[in-house]
Amino acid sequence: MWKKVALFVTLLMASIVFMPTASALAAPELKVSVSAGLDGKAKYGRGAPVTLTIDNKGTAFSGDMVIDMEYTYSMGTGEAYPLEIGAGETKTVTFIVQRMNDNSGMYGMANSKKIFFYEGGWKKGKVIEHKGSQNITTTLHSDDNKFSVQFTDNVDRLAALKTVRYSNMSQMVLIDANKIAASKFPDEAVGWGAANVIIVDEYPIADLTSEQQQALIGWVRAGGIMVFGSSDNSLAEAGLFADYLPLKLQGNTEMNTAILNKWAATEDFTGMIAAYTTELTADAHPLLEEGNNVWAAYKQLGEGLIMQTAFSVGDEPLAKMDGMTAFWNTLLEKGERMIYGNSMSQNYYYNDPMESIVYTIGSANELFPSFKVSAPLILGIIIFYMIIIIPVLYFILKRKDKREYTWWIIPAIAVVVSVAIFGYGAKDRIARAQVQHTAVLDVALDGSLSGYFAESLLTNKSGDFQMTAPSDTTLYSSLRRDNLFGSSSFPNHKSTMLEKDLTGSTVHLRDAGYWDVATVYGQSTVEKVGTYKSQLRIDDKQLTGTITNDFPFALTEVSIWSGSTLIPIGDLGPGETVQVDETLKTNTLLPRRSIYNPYMNPAASNGEDLTKMRKDSLLTFSDEQMNKTAKPVLIGYTDTQIVPIELVQGKPGISSMTMITQPVEVDVTFNNTFTVVPEMMNMSLVSEDALYEADKIGNTVDEYFFHEPVYLQTWQLPEELKGMKLKWASFEVSKIQKQLFDVSILNIKTGEYEQQDASKFTLTDNLDSYLSPEGTVVLRLLVKNAQNGQQGRVPQLKLNGEVAK
Repeated sequence: MWKKVALFVTLLMASIVFMPTASALAAPELKVSVSAGLDGKAKYGRGAPVTLTIDNKGTAFSGDMVIDMEYTYSMGTGEAYPLEIGAGETKTVTFIVQRMNDNSGMYGMANSKKIFFYEGGWKKGKVIEHKGSQNITTTLHSDDNKFSVQFTDNVDRLAALKTVRYSNMSQMVLIDANKIAASKFPDEAVGWGAANVIIVDEYPIADLTSEQQQALIGWVRAGGIMVFGSSDNSLAEAGLFADYLPLKLQGNTEMNTAILNKWAATEDFTGMIAAYTTELTADAHPLLEEGNNVWAAYKQLGEGLIMQTAFSVGDEPLAKMDGMTAFWNTLLEKGERMIYGNSMSQNYYYNDPMESIVYTIGSANELFPSFKVSAPLILGIIIFYMIIIIPVLYFILKRKDKREYTWWIIPAIAVVVSVAIFGYGAKDRIARAQVQHTAVLDVALDGSLSGYFAESLLTNKSGDFQMTAPSDTTLYSSLRRDNLFGSSSFPNHKSTMLEKDLTGSTVHLRDAGYWDVATVYGQSTVEKVGTYKSQLRIDDKQLTGTITNDFPFALTEVSIWSGSTLIPIGDLGPGETVQVDETLKTNTLLPRRSIYNPYMNPAASNGEDLTKMRKDSLLTFSDEQMNKTAKPVLIGYTDTQIVPIELVQGKPGISSMTMITQPVEVDVTFNNTFTVVPEMMNMSLVSEDALYEADKIGNTVDEYFFHEPVYLQTWQLPEELKGMKLKWASFEVSKIQKQLFDVSILNIKTGEYEQQDASKFTLTDNLDSYLSPEGTVVLRLLVKNAQNGQQGRVPQLKLNGEVAK
């Protein structure tokens, strides 16, 4: 008997001792390794592909992998990926990070955990700890490093790219597409976000999947530059890009490379090369033409460009010629200037649109009209309350000899008045949730719209809320910070979670407070909605013509944004046309510039002020972050919500405002004498080694900070003057701050800079010696104290001329 009891106790104790071990063995045992970026490289604030390899040496895992993303310093979310891994299995998961950043490295939190596994799903499952990588890391570059991706069978064919240098560029980072497994090519446009240019050298793009080709097309639409060389199989190799190529190849020929010497300002090309006779396709424009043939051309696609040469860029002997560095410098710089205008400093690490949108559009969008309390009404209620409580109540109770009732009447009246004030102020917040949507969208040549938005939710209850968007719209939400310095150990996915599927994205706003405001931001592209149609001309400073609203919705406050002013046009219904007749101060419309300093505006005091604040924020953001054209633009507002963001819970009250912008073309007639003032010209201010632009200060047009010893100030004549026969009378240079720099002017015939000692000078003789065939005048600024930097205003150029008879 006692032996049986002892045996039972022994077995019981053994089971208790070994039970934790058995339990531990019956669990997933995960180890993670991470590779990210294009060939292990990415850029701050740009999208990148990520691959996670997960080894499971334990039991099967079924649930979600959650990645905490920090898109900017103030935005982030968790992203959930369903995951099934069997026992002893290894699985690879590839996805796209919308924006690579290293904000977790701030404030001593470089090793913060960003990868989580929830067995049973992120909503109610439990966290499974894992070994290996706890974060997504890669080599991050700033935006002044230009990324060039080469699709070629032999990267040595494009070796000249190694020595390419042009404005605002620290170095060229070359990425050989052959080093990236085809299965890891991004199938979302944002995955190519680090690339500035993609070069296709006799490579079968058609072999990529349809999704991967569409991703490349989307990347171009968002502002990328794609360059195709030519070959006998160009059309077949181009795949989905075949419809967008700017050149139609017609036959074989030879090209004298002296044409390239002239175009790229070099002497290093020699001899003849194989090429093709060509014809421009629809909507294409020549980049290089000689005689009857176009040797290079481009076609705009959305915000980006597709370029094509009439010769192979990788075949010998051309690829081995010393002039190829100058060729790539010229081609790529022309491309970036067509996209960004004269300002090519798109450094999103320091000037991130998704960071800027929080403090411009976002701050105005989070102010709801229901926050407004009528001060006169509240004051009136208080005065009325005091009149009732003190003299009226006293008089009535005294006459009734019921003054002892005061103890309950006064609290009762106070409660009633308080409830009335509360009910009046909160009536809009109690009934239903409210949503404010504010967006700014640019119109592309094909009628598609692209831009940014802020969607703010004012809750009418606490709990979880979800917003949905289609796949071509990104969703970001603000981070919750839990200490004075802004860093947080609070996992992003505890406050917001993003889930994606084939139809789009859903962002979960978790544990939102009662009467709380939560904002979701993002970028969106909407296909072929419509355009502004305009036929405008300027004759002797008189702007006339018509503007038509070709959108399927009404537009209000349509204006022409010229320089720092808005020329009002009026409201336009769908399909409506308005006549324009305005007197201008200049001979042309001006490239848009900042209208005012938004930080000097008074605070909003009523509903109309809130509407104006939202419009002002759109103008500010558009000027700072979306001004990619050196032209005037048409703008207008609509209350139709174009970006398809939807709140899943109920039917909220929605206030939508979208500003739509589009560059405007104008025919200009110059009669007799005319003056070209500085505001009519594009101006660039780049260091003499062509690597850095001077830093513009504030919203002033002509004030900069100079940190390099020598700058070249280049003035570009208005496009309206190109092709005209003109006779110039004088060039006037004024506002030269002699205490800051010495100024000389380039004589294009001698190639020398001619020193000017006065603070203002006028040239009247041999003016063709200072104006290039491309319509540029170049001044050289020698900064006197560049070591510590100098702040000052740049010289101003004015040209006087007349139309040649």
